[in-house]
Amino acid sequence: MDIAHGVLAYAAVGVVGVGFIWSLLAFLGMDFAVRTFDRLQAIAIGVFLVASLAGGWLLISGGQPNESLHLVYAAVAIGLIPLARSFVPGRDRRAPLVLIGAFVVLALVLYRLFTTG
Repeated sequence: MDIAHGVLAYAAVGVVGVGFIWSLLAFLGMDFAVRTFDRLQAIAIGVFLVASLAGGWLLISGGQPNESLHLVYAAVAIGLIPLARSFVPGRDRRAPLVLIGAFVVLALVLYRLFTTG
């Protein structure tokens, strides 16, 4: 499970990069990015959730992160995109802009997850 958690951590890095670019394209009005914007967010949340579940399994089976803050950062990573979406109602034009900021913050949280893991 340790390998799965590590692989999912690197997948999360890729998802954050794609999410940032996708949000930028949606903000610029690219039709394909606008239509699939919600699906990308669901995929990003799913990757973080599955990685956290793998980490939770490691924790239950006796493993410990290097720092306890790792658990806090994991919770922040799961909740950041839904929190950002809560600031923008429905299909507002500003949603991609808010998500660009969220993906930047998420990249910083991921950095901390890697350093505290």
